[in-house]
Amino acid sequence: MPLPKTKEELLNNLHTAYKKLDMEFNEIKPSATRSRAINGGISVCDIVAYQIGWGRLLLGWDKEELDGKNPEMPAKGFKWSELGRLAQSFYKSSEKKSLVTLRREFKDVVEETSDWINKMSAGELFKLGRRKWAGEKWPIVKWIQVNTVAPYSSARTKIRRWKKNLAA
Repeated sequence: MPLPKTKEELLNNLHTAYKKLDMEFNEIKPSATRSRAINGGISVCDIVAYQIGWGRLLLGWDKEELDGKNPEMPAKGFKWSELGRLAQSFYKSSEKKSLVTLRREFKDVVEETSDWINKMSAGELFKLGRRKWAGEKWPIVKWIQVNTVAPYSSARTKIRRWKKNLAA
């Protein structure tokens, strides 16, 4: 998926991907939300927890830098080579939450991300080197894309495949 060229396009992509993914959860029976039958041995709730986890990390990196701190990336106690373990930590932290609660948290993260995007200038979003945490290779818009829009679309595909297999 190509990177958006404007803030409006980024926000539209974010909201469209979120709405499409969230709609997939509408008719899932509560008894099926914790079944680890989705490709990769994960549940519907795990998928939502993953989106929440990465969304919070993304927002946190920027907040920490703006607060004069040096954010630990990808997360405190984790290296980039340990993303599977990081995903497991997202699942574990939400294992007692219902899909209803997780969907509400997911919506909140998307709204916080939208607010954050709206507060940034086009230069901050689209030019390199505007935040130390973002580095010199990727503009913030790419970090947003790979931590929101792209995984939302991927998650939707997994959910749809799982639902199709349930119906078969």
